[in-house]
Amino acid sequence: MTWQRYYIYISLFLLSLLLNILPIEGLPVQAQEIAPSRSLSSRSIVTVRFSPPPTGEPHLPGNREGGGTRDGGCPQDAKGLNLAITSVMPATHQGLTVAERPTFFVYVPKTAAKQALFVLKDKDEDYYYETTLPMPKQAGILRVKLPDEASGLEVGKTYHWSFLMICGEQVMPDSPGVQGVIRRVKPNGTLNQLDGEPLLEQALQYGANGIWFDTLTTLAQLRQSNPGDSSFQVAWADLLKSVGLDAIATQPLVN
Repeated sequence: MTWQRYYIYISLFLLSLLLNILPIEGLPVQAQEIAPSRSLSSRSIVTVRFSPPPTGEPHLPGNREGGGTRDGGCPQDAKGLNLAITSVMPATHQGLTVAERPTFFVYVPKTAAKQALFVLKDKDEDYYYETTLPMPKQAGILRVKLPDEASGLEVGKTYHWSFLMICGEQVMPDSPGVQGVIRRVKPNGTLNQLDGEPLLEQALQYGANGIWFDTLTTLAQLRQSNPGDSSFQVAWADLLKSVGLDAIATQPLVN
C-alpha cells in the first residue's frame, strides 16, 4: 500500500506539472505575440525617390516650359494663361527608359488648339516617328504612348522627341512646344526581376535606379487604378517636386 500511495502521489505531481506547462485546448495562448505582417499595399505613406543617373549627354538648351506666344499658349488663347506647356522631365531634359515603347508626359494648358504634333527621331533620323494627337479639353498632364505600330527603341541609343501644339491649320515656327531626350538602357539584375511584382515595387525600383520614364509610367498607372487612394497622388506630386516641377505637381492626368 505504501508503494501504491507513493506511486499515486508521483503521478499527480507529474500531471500538475504538465497542466501548468501545456496550454489547454480552446484557451488563448498568451506566451507569444505575432507581429502583424506589412506589405507595400498596406502602406499609408508612399515615397518614390528618383536618383538621377550620370547622363553623359550635353544638356539641351532652354527651359522645360514651352516657348511660342503668350506664355507658351496659342495666340487665340485667353489672356492670363497661368502655366505654359511643360515637359515632365528632369531639368536636364533627359531621361532613361528600359521600355521598348515608352510613354512620354507633357503638361498642356487649357487651349484653343485642337491637335498636337509628336515627333520622335534619332540624331541621324534613321529612326523617325511622327503622329498627330487630339488635345484634351482641360489642362493637365497628357500621356503619349509609343504605339505598337511604331518601331521600338534600341538599347543603348539616344532619341530626341518633341511635342508641338497646332494653333492653326499647321505647325508654325513659333508654335508652342517642348522637347526632350530619351535613351533606352538595358535593365540591371534588379530591374530584370520586376515582372509580376506590384506596381509600387516597380516604381520604387525604377526610381532608385534612375529610370525616369518608367517611374512616371508606373506611378501614373497607380494613380489611375486607385483613384480613391490619395497616397499615390501625393507620391506623384512629391516626385515631380523633387525635380523642380512644383508648378504642375498637382495637375490631373487628362487621358
